[in-house]
Amino acid sequence: MVSYRVISSDNHVYEPPELWTSRVEPQFRIGTNRPGPGQEFATIDELSPAFLCNADHWVRMSLAQLIYSGVFARYPKLQVGSVEMELSWAPHFLDRLDYNYTQRARDLFKKGYWDRYTGDLLPSDYFHRNVFLGFQEDALGIKERHIIGVDNLHWGSDYPHPESTFPRTRQILEEILAGCTEEEKAKIAGGNATRVYHFD
Repeated sequence: MVSYRVISSDNHVYEPPELWTSRVEPQFRIGTNRPGPGQEFATIDELSPAFLCNADHWVRMSLAQLIYSGVFARYPKLQVGSVEMELSWAPHFLDRLDYNYTQRARDLFKKGYWDRYTGDLLPSDYFHRNVFLGFQEDALGIKERHIIGVDNLHWGSDYPHPESTFPRTRQILEEILAGCTEEEKAKIAGGNATRVYHFD
């Protein structure tokens, strides 16, 4: 059973929906694409520009809860992906995950926000092992690919949605991945997704 505590803005701890208490198969994958529990989300036409510029906030909140609550420590084969939220937020997020765990942990452990992991792994280690990020046109994120982890990156065109890279997909992908090695390009453009989803 996966149990993962969610702490609301008023510090109320509650058990999440059935998904988090269901049986997790060894090769289970979860993709996140919308705000987390309790967050407002209407249709894309009703979202403000400010919301669209900060939509990755909810992804970071969800991933931090998964990592800090020990879900990946208990289920090392579980894979969770953030899709269509781009990449360049991730390096700072990884830094903050480890900083808060190593520098602020004592007080936060006492408050019961999370438990210390067994072994020497840091929160960023769980991210690199258990999280993948889907993106479309984040050239800045690609520049920071070695911090995020090349094996964690999944490119997608988002076809046939209006924000899709179609019909300039090949050109856009070539421009974004221009500084990557051929091996990195192959992983990012499809190899990583093939591995994670067992498409082979």
